[in-house]
Amino acid sequence: MARAHFVKKARKDNPAAGIKTGDSYYWWKFRRGGKRYSKTHPRPSQLTQSEYLSSAYALQEQIEDMKIDPGDLRAAADELRNVADEIRNLGQEQEDKIGNMPDSLQDSDSAQLLRGRAEACESLADELHSAASEIEDLDPAGEEEPQELTDDRQDELVSRVEDTISGIGWNFEP
Repeated sequence: MARAHFVKKARKDNPAAGIKTGDSYYWWKFRRGGKRYSKTHPRPSQLTQSEYLSSAYALQEQIEDMKIDPGDLRAAADELRNVADEIRNLGQEQEDKIGNMPDSLQDSDSAQLLRGRAEACESLADELHSAASEIEDLDPAGEEEPQELTDDRQDELVSRVEDTISGIGWNFEP
């Protein structure tokens, strides 16, 4: 993974990155490929050239950026399920890559890596579906006699959802 460098003040304009003289920015560079620039701190999905890791980190970032509405926790549960399905698809892509390998490479280190990634994706998808079910059980809209959501109750629901999500083990590598 590339390392991001912070520059306090740009000495010249970089119009392609939207950086003007005097702006602060980040830059990083891969072994093969040019420098990349950003006015905001780069996300993990931007700091890797691995297609698999970039996709996996982007899905994790999607969950981290999710807005939680205490009045509609079903939306958060649905979001988790959608990400779980995407992660399952990512794991299936890894399995497909193994299937496309010649028979002589089916037991190679590369195949084992891909197999481990597929299993990690499957396990993570199951964990996300389980978390979605837990969140759905908290949803006050699903109660027969919905309670009024006081500020304290809203904070409690959001806190419990955040705790459930933070308990997910985001392990994409075997």
